[in-house]
Amino acid sequence: MKKENTKYIGIDIGGAHIKCVGIDKFKNISYTKYESYQIWNDKKVLLEKLNQINKEVNNNKLTYGITMSAELCDNFPNRKRGVKYIIEACNSLKSKKLFYSNKSLLFSSKSKIEHLMSMNWHAIGKLCENKVKDSIIIDFGSTTTDFLCIKNFKLRNKGFSDFERINNNELIYKGLIRTPLFGIKKKVKFKKKYYNLIPEIFSDMADVYRVIKLLKKDIDVDKTADASSKSIRSSMIRIARNFGLDYNNSKKELILKICNELYYSQLNEIKNNIDFLRKKYKISSKCKIVLSGIGQEVLMNYLNRKFNNTIFLFELLGSKKYKKASYHAPALSIALLLFEKN
Repeated sequence: MKKENTKYIGIDIGGAHIKCVGIDKFKNISYTKYESYQIWNDKKVLLEKLNQINKEVNNNKLTYGITMSAELCDNFPNRKRGVKYIIEACNSLKSKKLFYSNKSLLFSSKSKIEHLMSMNWHAIGKLCENKVKDSIIIDFGSTTTDFLCIKNFKLRNKGFSDFERINNNELIYKGLIRTPLFGIKKKVKFKKKYYNLIPEIFSDMADVYRVIKLLKKDIDVDKTADASSKSIRSSMIRIARNFGLDYNNSKKELILKICNELYYSQLNEIKNNIDFLRKKYKISSKCKIVLSGIGQEVLMNYLNRKFNNTIFLFELLGSKKYKKASYHAPALSIALLLFEKN
């Protein structure tokens, strides 16, 4: 990758992560960035991350396309104020800046605030809707799982705000990394007994996926709930706390069973939601199921046994060179949309 050749960069500004994908004039990946930060602790950290991007790319002739969801964070009095702050922070980027909108114009330096709020998922749909006739696209990320429904080459999603989407089965607010265990299930069954989860953030799904060895180190960028080790044993200790237990080797079988039940429960909810959306939008049962996000391989291993026509986003885009970038699908989509627009 040659950062100095970057022509377009998509930036997805979340509350917990900043994700960037840059492409050159040949549509090759020239720059990627995936970093953890917590804007709700100090919103000034966004300026630090944007300044890092300026230094790393060091190119004043490129175009940035920007989308966001960080405006939801609770250190902003409301979402509109959050969007305004993010727009102002992005002025520190030393090149042309356009913001992704859910309107037909797609990119603008002056869009209505309500058209910019949490539209990162929408960019994936706009990129893909002319590339596949019928599809349900699932972006399985660290915090959320987004569902995009395409029928007859058109994005059909009804909801635009998170409120509308979580109540319309187009967003499940559960992800691969940051979701607490009690967000997946309230109790688990082991040897004909039920064990209740304590609704406290002692652990998260990253611990579960570490224990069952499905979490890659290059995407494991967040701090643990107790800010300690990411070893399998430490993950088991944290999980045990959610059941009021002190971990020792005698609890290993129980913790492994708990992890597998949580894993299957989370992915089965995604599978059931696909079935629901196919019926809701009358999308063919033979439609493509397209996967992106940091959890795409985990989801593929599960869904490939349920659906025959499951592919990765990078396969839909026709190139393996987009594989790693498709972990950050909104940022990749924005970079490619900018390329197509120009």
